[in-house]
Amino acid sequence: MPTPARGLTQPERVETSRRRLMEAAAELIVEKGWEATTAAEIGRRAGYSRTMVHARFGGKEAILEDFLQEYVSRLSPDLLPQATGMDQVLAHIDRIRDLYAHDRDVLRAMFVSTFEAMKTTSPLRERVQQQLAGGVANLADGLRKGQRDKSVRAGIDLDRAVSDITAAFFGLAFQWVALPSGFDLDAELVHARERILRDYGA
Repeated sequence: MPTPARGLTQPERVETSRRRLMEAAAELIVEKGWEATTAAEIGRRAGYSRTMVHARFGGKEAILEDFLQEYVSRLSPDLLPQATGMDQVLAHIDRIRDLYAHDRDVLRAMFVSTFEAMKTTSPLRERVQQQLAGGVANLADGLRKGQRDKSVRAGIDLDRAVSDITAAFFGLAFQWVALPSGFDLDAELVHARERILRDYGA
């Protein structure tokens, strides 16, 4: 089992162990799915004892909560006050691209968890549905704001636009998770970004 690095403060040691557990959880979610993964497995993969994992988090659900809080916040940070409505719409793609560049394994785990949560028996279902509904509402707000600030074309069918853009996000996510290696998610996101600007930008 790893020992804390010399010279680290207690908060730094806590953050180091938390990060290792998050990375281990991401790896196992991709390999097995969330429901088949146990807290003990997460601890072993991270190099910690089950006792330590329980003491720090309390169980798998608490690890999931921490996992979701960190990465959902990274997908939905506050925009600058001067951001346009179209900036708000495109920010969804830009944040996914950022995670793809810097935390690819965790992004894949997020997508796998999202698709797994669609089972009616999944304990993740309600939480994931709430998060997705929030993302859709944010997208719709961005399009409406864009029509007011003239960064989004007037006269578009907002409901159809929201459906179209959301389908593009999830279609690309599914292809990246499901297809063999060789699917370039970043390049496809760039194409999607360009199309959204072309179809809906003013």
